[in-house]
Amino acid sequence: MAGPLSGVRVIDFTEYVAGPYAGQMLADMGADVVKFEPPIGDFWRLTNMIAADESRGFISVNRGKRSIVVDLKTDGGHEVVHRAVATADVMLSSYRPGVASRLGVDYETLSTINPGLIYARNTAFGPNGPYSDKTGFDLVAQAMTGIVAFESQGKDGHPHSITTAAITDYLSGMNMAFGVVNALYQRTQTGKGQMIDTSLFASGLAMQYRPLLSIEMFDASGRAELLGLLDEARGQGISVDEVLARQAAAGHVRPGAPAVATNPYYQIYKTRDGHFVIGCLNNRLRRAAAEIIGVEDTRLATNEWDSTALDIEDAARLNARIADVFASKTNAEWLAPFEAAGVPCGPVRITEELYDDPQVQAQNLVVNLEHPMLGTIRTVGSPIKMSDAETTSHRASPMLGQHTREVLAELGYGEAEVDALITAKAVRQGDVG
Repeated sequence: MAGPLSGVRVIDFTEYVAGPYAGQMLADMGADVVKFEPPIGDFWRLTNMIAADESRGFISVNRGKRSIVVDLKTDGGHEVVHRAVATADVMLSSYRPGVASRLGVDYETLSTINPGLIYARNTAFGPNGPYSDKTGFDLVAQAMTGIVAFESQGKDGHPHSITTAAITDYLSGMNMAFGVVNALYQRTQTGKGQMIDTSLFASGLAMQYRPLLSIEMFDASGRAELLGLLDEARGQGISVDEVLARQAAAGHVRPGAPAVATNPYYQIYKTRDGHFVIGCLNNRLRRAAAEIIGVEDTRLATNEWDSTALDIEDAARLNARIADVFASKTNAEWLAPFEAAGVPCGPVRITEELYDDPQVQAQNLVVNLEHPMLGTIRTVGSPIKMSDAETTSHRASPMLGQHTREVLAELGYGEAEVDALITAKAVRQGDVG
């Protein structure tokens, strides 16, 4: 089956994670995505290389694309880009502030060549405002959007980021791809292209559905008090962590903060042979879990739930008892009764176990791709499944410049013209292609 975006042409000028992930999502949906790389390639290729111009990071976010190497600092390189723009539906950009304009690949320039072009741009902080000229990566965005501080509550006092994935990068890529498909749909109605802006900063804010919700009648005064204490503390050279610790000790809970110490039914527990998770978000499930564990909890008498209804000491004793009970059995011994009762649960899995997990295999969530240099690559495919369309590309990430000649031929260049561009170093042909 063809992908739902079959026939859509995308030129991808992005590097690192966010923009490339957007391009990979579009490629998975059938778009023809051509990655335009500078002479040294996407910088992500050069980070912890496992072979010449190849890294795990690059491979993981560039599935399904073709690669052409173009030097935008040459006249020939500009001509190649302009020809590509004239035939493209979408351009993806992730240049640092001001770079796209200097290179002549900004929206204002390229939209004159192709008024129907959809130009999707991802930056660290967005196109305007006092931070707009700042550069940044995922860790910076996590810190400056409050994610790091929120994740650090109740831990060892040192700031913690989400490290499993570059979360603001991946969410920005998803938002970028979502914006593109919406703009493609709108273009079918208006015939016009447009600019799309996403940023790591905006995505980091958007993901915080709990911390960045303020019900003003309840939260405004507390927020003002906390901000006043922070300003006062900083003026005295006192750390923010100390202020937050004092607030917590005084019983002040920040809006949206998880009541970890008083909610034992949404937790990970150590067992005899590993760790086990239960995730109960209503009292029907909590009652079922409590019965299996063998504890009584007065908070479960009705369908309403208030995690703070027990005082801190009583909650701590209950939590400790539940932890002791879990430690007495293996994961398998806990799995059977919780599943029989319909309680969301499961063992904490090691990543390496998942390649051959029966659920992964049943849904074809890991795909095998053939890389021209590295052979078979097993990687996570698209999480989206459609009944009448292919949703995962079966092409591995491209080698640097692998498709330079192929793409130039599609743009109308003859062999002699391609040779001249290569000689002038306006483009570069990779080792394969």
